[in-house]
Amino acid sequence: MPRLAFSLIVVALALWVGPTAFAQAPPEPRDQIVLSGEILVRRGEEVGEVVVVSGHVLVAGVVRGDVVVLSGNVQVTGQVSGSVVAVSGRVALGPSSHVRGDVLAGEEIHRAEGAIVDGDVRSDVTFALNGPIEALGRFAPWLAVWASVLALGLILLLLAPRGGDAVAHAARSAPWASLGWGAVAFLLLPVLGVLGILSLVWLPLGLGLMAALFLLYSVGIAWNAFALGRLMWREPRGRVLAFALGWALLAAVAAIPWVGGVVWVGAAVAGLGAMIVAAWRARGREPRPGGRHRAGGKMPEPSVVPMVTEAEMGREGTGL
Repeated sequence: MPRLAFSLIVVALALWVGPTAFAQAPPEPRDQIVLSGEILVRRGEEVGEVVVVSGHVLVAGVVRGDVVVLSGNVQVTGQVSGSVVAVSGRVALGPSSHVRGDVLAGEEIHRAEGAIVDGDVRSDVTFALNGPIEALGRFAPWLAVWASVLALGLILLLLAPRGGDAVAHAARSAPWASLGWGAVAFLLLPVLGVLGILSLVWLPLGLGLMAALFLLYSVGIAWNAFALGRLMWREPRGRVLAFALGWALLAAVAAIPWVGGVVWVGAAVAGLGAMIVAAWRARGREPRPGGRHRAGGKMPEPSVVPMVTEAEMGREGTGL
């Protein structure tokens, strides 16, 4: 799946390589996905999906998935097990190339003698967002989840900017408490929803809780992204940019195959826990009813109004 945070690709690749180093079975071919640049699959090299937002691709080895370039050209002299798609660019097929899927290009296609294409070959294609491209179809769930988190986070910052500051402070000052309470909330909320559904009295509450689970988890992810961004973009700098940095980091790591679910759960747990800690701390700041003041506080000094004696009133009256 595509990674949209180009500056954080190194972090994503490090997390990707780590788990596979201890696997006994041979690792799966890695996807080659960049925001801007060129990808070269050398002869004898084998990769998975190849996706480039802006740049060029040269395939001299083996690509087990699709080759998709949104803006740029594709040259194939090796083998592609999927399709080759150049949304806005050209495709060149060498004499020893073999594409098992389709070859689609927004511009022209140069096909040398001896090039083998098992599917359709179409140039000057106008691509629509609903086109049946397998690689972009795999990209859709990631885009839907993280675009929703981006929009939700911006709305939360607009409605409760000081609440975001409190959550970020709670995540920094009490990380372990946030993780602990977040894990409890993450596991307890669906249990309470199921118990409510099983009972007649709490049935509406249980149904509402189960329906709101994904929203609650998404709110936790959004606040966790803001707290993470505040580690890199401290106060008094802008909240929106801090949230954008945290969101970009989480989205980039979540783009790695088999890691996205772990990132989603971890961010939801940390965000929910920070929200709980911040809410608990806010209880101590609320004024108590009945005019009582907090222990240790000082009562305000009473205002002294000078008294006017009867004699002074008489003298004032005589002067009128």
